[in-house]
Amino acid sequence: MGTGISAAVPLTFRLQERFRFDPEYFTNGFFDNYEITEENGKKQYTIKSSLFLGNYKGFLTEFYDLIEEDFQNRTGIAPDAIPNANSLDEFMAVFSGDNRNNRIPFMYGTPSMFSTLGCECEDYWLFYGGSYKAYLEVYSTLNHLEKIISKAVKNPLANAVKFGIFG
Repeated sequence: MGTGISAAVPLTFRLQERFRFDPEYFTNGFFDNYEITEENGKKQYTIKSSLFLGNYKGFLTEFYDLIEEDFQNRTGIAPDAIPNANSLDEFMAVFSGDNRNNRIPFMYGTPSMFSTLGCECEDYWLFYGGSYKAYLEVYSTLNHLEKIISKAVKNPLANAVKFGIFG
């Protein structure tokens, strides 16, 4: 194991403080998926619960169909057996890394393990894991993948995706 390219839907995140905000780091409409709260002058973005809970199942199956991967083989879940969740807390429990043995799709509890362009993901749902032998020169390549997914996938969560380095 090492680091590799993964994709996630951030459930909560903050903009990276070390770098300036650049809208080019995000797909068009990305922020429309989030509610913003502010504490001590820092903004936190939380995914809109109804948007996420109403679309994550369809998003998974559409995404895996798009990349022509066998969803059940890759995840260990039959498409018609994707767990239901009625709240974000329930979703996070059902898909916790402990419950899924850190098998995609799952929630991972350490923000520093997922590095992506433009934001620091506090709670994120990893739904895709690519090669651990991938080499990356610049994060803009991952941003290009985000923009491709946002245009190719019809599900409303398509523009809430962040690709990054996990591990």
